Amino acid sequence: MAISKVSIVNKALTLVGATPITALDDDTNNARNANRVYELSLKAILAECKWNFATKRALLTVSADTLAWYDTGETVIYTRPTDIVKIFGTSYRPAVFREEGDYIISDTAALGIRYVYYLDDPTKYSSQFIEAFIDKLASDIAYSIVNSRTLGEQYKTLYESISLPKAISSNGQVGKQQELVDDAWTLAKYGNDQTEA
Repeated sequence: MAISKVSIVNKALTLVGATPITALDDDTNNARNANRVYELSLKAILAECKWNFATKRALLTVSADTLAWYDTGETVIYTRPTDIVKIFGTSYRPAVFREEGDYIISDTAALGIRYVYYLDDPTKYSSQFIEAFIDKLASDIAYSIVNSRTLGEQYKTLYESISLPKAISSNGQVGKQQELVDDAWTLAKYGNDQTEA
């Protein structure tokens, strides 16, 4: 059986001792409560890590808008992609950038970013991510559905201390490991300063 939003929600409902649903838009209390928190819970867990399955790269588009004032050197205004959950890197490592509302403001022209985007397709998730997401949902729905703050806290603890770290660890074991890049201070300390040509 393919993983779906309903199957994820139903496992969370089962964990808290509630009746499963047939669709997120069912006219039942369980469906309404699950539907109310699903997107928020998903965005929260997507922001926790640079998930491999939900990472993409984009070259930013310069905005035609202007700002009331600019920080020193930060004069390039980009339109912020609407699906960003969290930015994890840029195409130019030394680039200075910040997110402000609908913009990304930078000191670098032709900037690209690597970011986690809002991926709402459960068939793309890793199995460890799904388990962590289910614990997150169980925590978020326990009080509103079965009126148990204690059960919600138990699943929150399970999510934060076991399932999320396990999913993050598994995510980090895929592909080539990232290498740390020495900064100018470290290079200068050992006589390898490469900041000046």
